[in-house]
Amino acid sequence: MPFFTPGRLGALLTMTAAFCFAGKTILAKLAYREGMDPLSLLCLRMIIAGSVFACILLANVLRGRWHPAALPPSKWALVALLGVFGYYLCSYLDFSGLYYIDASLGRMILFLYPTVVVIIDSVLSRSPAGPRTWTALAASYAGLLMMMAPHVTAPGPGFLKGCGLIFLSAVIYAFYLTGVDRNFSKAKMPMLISVTMMVSVASVVIHYGALRDFASLLTFSGKAYLFVIILSVFSTVIPIYAMSAGIAILGASKAAMYNMTGPVMTLLMGAALLGERFGPLEFIGMAMIILGVSRVGGPRPVTKASPTFAEETPKTFSAAADGSAQDDSGSHATAPEADG
Repeated sequence: MPFFTPGRLGALLTMTAAFCFAGKTILAKLAYREGMDPLSLLCLRMIIAGSVFACILLANVLRGRWHPAALPPSKWALVALLGVFGYYLCSYLDFSGLYYIDASLGRMILFLYPTVVVIIDSVLSRSPAGPRTWTALAASYAGLLMMMAPHVTAPGPGFLKGCGLIFLSAVIYAFYLTGVDRNFSKAKMPMLISVTMMVSVASVVIHYGALRDFASLLTFSGKAYLFVIILSVFSTVIPIYAMSAGIAILGASKAAMYNMTGPVMTLLMGAALLGERFGPLEFIGMAMIILGVSRVGGPRPVTKASPTFAEETPKTFSAAADGSAQDDSGSHATAPEADG
């Protein structure tokens, strides 16, 4: 019996993606310690990762695997909008918030975005959430308050601002996933990833150029650039494709189970590399968030006018975009970003 059976390979790919995604917030905090600011970090990350995605897009177009006509003209404006909000704005808010709070707390706030997706779906489908969903939502946000409690008693500068920015990132990412869910089929997702990334790169470059001289991107230490390169390749490009491949082998439900280890990995890396400390209240809060998010949602009605993930929409893309996965019943299970 070969060691790398499909099940083991899928598990390895999914765990690799979860580990790489977990390191995103840690690498961002390490870059900040080297004097880098959120906008510079985002700009360099988008340029590096965007270059890889551009090469992938070009290679597939030249080989005839992807064709621009696969996305109808009526969808291009929506693709541009998703690129601006789904990658650029979400990532900017996330990185800006991380400047003020611990990596593990920031990770857990972003981890809540499936709860927002469920609320959006309930409103759009006019299908009220059931008692199970409300219980899961209550557990998730009670857990967040427990994680925040030790910091609120003696908050650092900008603590509440940082929490608010990352939660806003989670809300926008939830709307982004809903937009993808309702407008694009699974077959178009690989090309959509690359195209939206190109839009995001353009958005960040315009943002940076409007405020600063691009020469200022060359003023950081060698360590800072090393952290950015690792962040761009190993915590952006590689996990997106590893997660997509893992879900293709295992299915979204099993991949989500492995992916739930992501926040724990972030916590351990934060303690080892950043010196972050955690008390019993924070561990209990994290457990409540993970349990709540894993149980949130339920089967959603499927209509021809509004297809759901369970019918034809991008499970692999949703999971890849920031370390998330969706189970076969239509509920979201995640270990995020994004990414956002």
